[in-house]
Amino acid sequence: MKKTFVTLYLACGIFASNLLAGEVKIGVVLPASGAVGGFGELGKRGIDLAYKAQSKTKNGEEIKIIFIDNKSDKIESANAMQKLVSSDKVSVVIGPMISTNALAMTKIADDSKTPLIAPVATNDRVTKGKNFVSRVSFADSFQGLIAANLAFKDLGAKKAAILFDNSSDYSIGLTRAFRNQFKTLGGEIIIEANAQAGTKDFKAQISSIKAKNPDVLYLPIYYNEGALIAVQAKQLGLNVPTIGGDGLVSNKIFFDVAKEAGEGYMVTDYYSTNSKQTPKGEKFIKDYKKTYNEPVSSFSIMLADAYGIAVAAIEQCGAENRECINDKIRNVEDYDGISGKFSLKNGESIRSAVINQVQGGNLVYKTTIEP
Repeated sequence: MKKTFVTLYLACGIFASNLLAGEVKIGVVLPASGAVGGFGELGKRGIDLAYKAQSKTKNGEEIKIIFIDNKSDKIESANAMQKLVSSDKVSVVIGPMISTNALAMTKIADDSKTPLIAPVATNDRVTKGKNFVSRVSFADSFQGLIAANLAFKDLGAKKAAILFDNSSDYSIGLTRAFRNQFKTLGGEIIIEANAQAGTKDFKAQISSIKAKNPDVLYLPIYYNEGALIAVQAKQLGLNVPTIGGDGLVSNKIFFDVAKEAGEGYMVTDYYSTNSKQTPKGEKFIKDYKKTYNEPVSSFSIMLADAYGIAVAAIEQCGAENRECINDKIRNVEDYDGISGKFSLKNGESIRSAVINQVQGGNLVYKTTIEP
């Protein structure tokens, strides 16, 4: 009888412990379909690998990931955010991928006091004036400045052409930052043309740019249109150094479509597998290549780091205290991440940037730029 009682007591203790451990819910909003569905696939890989490495908090709580496909659409993004905070009662939301969609979610984050981590949404307005929105990547104002410095100081360009998407917050933000810095340095923007997402034929814009004889082309757009522009520029004989942002060569579609036409393209980015790695970075690269049999995407890395920051904050605060979680995320100091060491100050990332270049069909690290 005594033995039975002890067994029952132990069983009850284990059951109670499991109940106390509870469950942590993290929302993830990514495009599994639509115009930037390729970005979403890369982001999800990062989350999947990070979750595989840690599916429980240090406190023993089970972590539940709630994925929602925003279909690359800003209205769907807002609806996803509303569902996660109202129905699912998540502790934190990670995503989406692009700035336009992130901007549709930020007010809901602030109104509901739910932490939102935008890993790679680089437009300055995503975090500006927001109390519950943080960013893991750098902002466009920093990225565009770096690109302008590269063009003017390193490449010696005095005349620049810009081909951008005037319907994209991401592209507009990068264009503004590049334009302002390039002109401040003494350069001239001799032509700006529009390359709207979904367009297939850019020959008229490229011909106009070629006629102006620029020293450099700034191309702050995403990979689908970027690959087509590379091919058509080569066909039309526009042969000038080309610089893009983090979204230009971020998917293998660019390499598959552009092929040798993309050779020499340079991009500003937050990460390179060819730069010095942290122990976490080395392990992630190894696991990624083993799982997906292709080079690691910086998007996967950034989503994985966002997950790590979120889990660490939950471990310190508990799943229910979203204001505490938000504070810990927004003020991370010297976080030893997969992408390297970085900090967040009032939700804005303080981190180095890298310049990568397409060489031989691969993205090759050139240099690191400190903030």
